[in-house]
Amino acid sequence: MDGAARVPDDAAAPLVDPAVLADMTRDFSDPVIVHRFAQDFSATLEGKLDRLELRLAAGDATGAEDAVLSVTTSARMVGAMRLDRAARAIHGMITADDLHGARGGLVMLRVCATDTIGELRAAYPENPEPTTVPS
Repeated sequence: MDGAARVPDDAAAPLVDPAVLADMTRDFSDPVIVHRFAQDFSATLEGKLDRLELRLAAGDATGAEDAVLSVTTSARMVGAMRLDRAARAIHGMITADDLHGARGGLVMLRVCATDTIGELRAAYPENPEPTTVPS
């Protein structure tokens, strides 16, 4: 079975759950902190995925597990629900020693990551006007 077929494509789950960042905004006195957090997530996600891909290509299950856990942790922190689910599915393949399946799931994970980044960048633009920072 092709690993990519087992990575969930749960269109019912939101790309980004706005409640997660809204809760974070309530926890900080300055909404710019959350804005920057969302931007930093978007800026670093591609590197996390590259690291995962390199570790999988090298057959390094331990390194791949570390890399995918970095994706799931940061995805949860920013509320990237679909990305978290897709990364957890790949994590399951890695822990089941199905590195071939995990490599096959990378395409869908990257598509989900691109969609997630697009949504976050729309909500948290790089150079916002002071009145456009979500609060």
